[in-house]
Amino acid sequence: MNKKEVDSYRESVQSRLEELSVLNAKHSQDMVHVKESLDDVKGMLREQNGRVRELENSVSGMKAIGAMLAATFSSLFGYFFTKGS
Repeated sequence: MNKKEVDSYRESVQSRLEELSVLNAKHSQDMVHVKESLDDVKGMLREQNGRVRELENSVSGMKAIGAMLAATFSSLFGYFFTKGS
């Protein structure tokens, strides 16, 4: 290889290294953005899980009250119908 070819090769390698450096910086920025977005999503999911847990507890309380009322009324109706006979 002559000096001109060597210089051309070195310039192309240097150019490629600069391109790779720029790409690496862009990827780093993208990774930071993805991490921040993921942290936001995790926080929102934690908040939603808290709300869902509260709603599930209130629904189970309503079911328990309904079951108690159903048992009470069914036993009262059973008592009145058997006593009336």
